[in-house]
This record gives sequence, structure tokens and C-alpha cells, in this order.
Amino acid sequence: MVRIINILILFSLCSCSPGMYEMLHRSTDDPLIISPNVESYAKSNTIFISWDFDEGADEYILERANDHPVNPLFNVIYRGKETTYTDSDLENDSRFIYRLSKKRGTEVFGPSAGVLGVSSLVIRDLYRNNTMEKALKIDSIDYIASLFYHRSYNGLEILEEDWFYVDIPPLRQAWLMVNDFQAGSANAQTYFEYYVYGREKAPILHLKDFGIDNNELETKRYYVKIYPAKHKFAGMGESPGGGIVHYKISLVSIQPIKIGG
Repeated sequence: MVRIINILILFSLCSCSPGMYEMLHRSTDDPLIISPNVESYAKSNTIFISWDFDEGADEYILERANDHPVNPLFNVIYRGKETTYTDSDLENDSRFIYRLSKKRGTEVFGPSAGVLGVSSLVIRDLYRNNTMEKALKIDSIDYIASLFYHRSYNGLEILEEDWFYVDIPPLRQAWLMVNDFQAGSANAQTYFEYYVYGREKAPILHLKDFGIDNNELETKRYYVKIYPAKHKFAGMGESPGGGIVHYKISLVSIQPIKIGG
């Protein structure tokens, strides 16, 4: 009798359709409530939204609201099984809030916390050096790049950071300079600040070089992050605002370190 039952079970499993097999092996966990990934400035007046596949979800529901100081009004802009959505033909210089819900059966899970997206006619540079692992080498080539920063009415932020590195010979000092395309006069404070990894951070002055010392007896590599000065982009406090600013970064010179006075 046991043998007959086992044969029937095996026959039943072998005859299951692919859909039935997937249903039997599907996770019983509820969908995870996670905010979507929102990418701005990659294409003019377009925002790209994506999220991870969730085995527990039958359907994804993406909502969008205009950034507003009080109770933003969300509307559904996508529902379905895909994990990406392109929000295009948007009004220039506009801020939007996106959130994601997931449906399983008749129950809706979410929404997630909101994520800020910005529509702009201007797009960012193509370097994608936003982590130290993707840093660009500063040498004889000047880089023309851009950074953006935005803050919503309820304090959501998006920003971009750029990483560079410079190889400095023993007992030498590298001098770098940034040309802020929106700065007025030389030595004016730019829209940017810099951070030498493991060392100092400071505001960047327009067309005013800053130095990085190598006090070692061997050539060393130093990483430099250029990032937005938030108050320049959106003002002091928590006021909404932002924008994108282009700049040029150059290696001015490498000189011996001055010893003594």
C-alpha cells in the first residue's frame, strides 16, 4: 500500500504544470516593504524607477506625488509584474516623491517610505565615479563634471558625490584646483566641498588650489571626494531646493614639500 501511495505522489508531481509547480514551491512569506530605487539626471526630463523582484508579491503598485509642503497627493502611475518603470516627459525642474506597494492575493502591503526624484532638462556627467572604487585618476587630464543636490519639503534628499585619486611621489605635495562654472570671482566659495580620505575636509574656493601632502618615503595614492555644499544648493536650514552645477577639476602641480620656514 505504501508503495502504491508513493507511486501516486510521484506521478502527481511529474504531471504538475509549470504554474502548479511554481505555486507549490512559492514562498509563504509576506512581501517586503522596501522603497524603490529612483535615478534622476540620467536623461532629460526623465526619472528611472526600479525595485527588486519579490517572490511574495503578485503585483507591484508604484505611486507618484508632486513635492508639496503639506500632504502630497499620490496617484498610481504603474501596476503590474515588471520591476522597472520609466517616468518620462516630465515638467522641467520639478520634484516628485515615489513610493511602492505590493499586492499578494487581495491584500496590499505598503506603501514604502517615499523617495525623491527630480526632472531636469540638464543631465549629469557620464563618469559614474560616485564611489572610491570607481575613482578617476587626476593627472594631465582635466575633468569637466557635475554634481547635484536636492531637498524636498519634508526633508528627503538626493545628491551625487565624485571620487578622484592622485599618486604623489615621496615627500611631494600635489596641488588641485576646481573651477566652479557658477562661481563669480576667484576665491569665492563654490558649490562644493572636498574630503581627502582619512584626512581633512574643507570648502572649495573658486580657482584657489588646495594641497595634499605625501610625507612618506614612497609614492602614495590619495583619494579625494568632491561633494555638494548643501547650503549653497538649497539654502540654510531645512528649506527645499537644489540644482545641478558643473565644474572642472585639475592637477595644477606636484612640488617638493617645503621643510621649515
